[in-house]
Amino acid sequence: MFKKPSFKFHPRTLVSTLLALIVMAFGSTANAQNNEATQVEVPSEIVDVDISPNTTSSMNSTPNEGTTGLCERPEQWLYAKTYEESDMASHGGKVWKAVKQTNGDMPGKNTPPFWERVEGHCSESTY
Repeated sequence: MFKKPSFKFHPRTLVSTLLALIVMAFGSTANAQNNEATQVEVPSEIVDVDISPNTTSSMNSTPNEGTTGLCERPEQWLYAKTYEESDMASHGGKVWKAVKQTNGDMPGKNTPPFWERVEGHCSESTY
């Protein structure tokens, strides 16, 4: 009924295939090596920086930048949180400061406003 498949072993074919694979592998690694030297840029000046917490930054500071010179992003605005006057929150990629006590009032949405935008805050998104 069914013919039994017959596979014949051809050692020459196997050996030539393996040899071709080895030649291709060594040939590709030889081509991958480049004789050109890699150029590495070295900084022209090395500056020592003191990062102790008691030093003040001499850099141009922006609003809400601490004495460490790091930008401190206010917490994300939360609907259920009560904010007191001058509390800060981030919302929509911007930083906002409460003008008066507020609870559930989204920054930038109410009239009269409960929030004012802090222009130029160091953590503001630029999109």
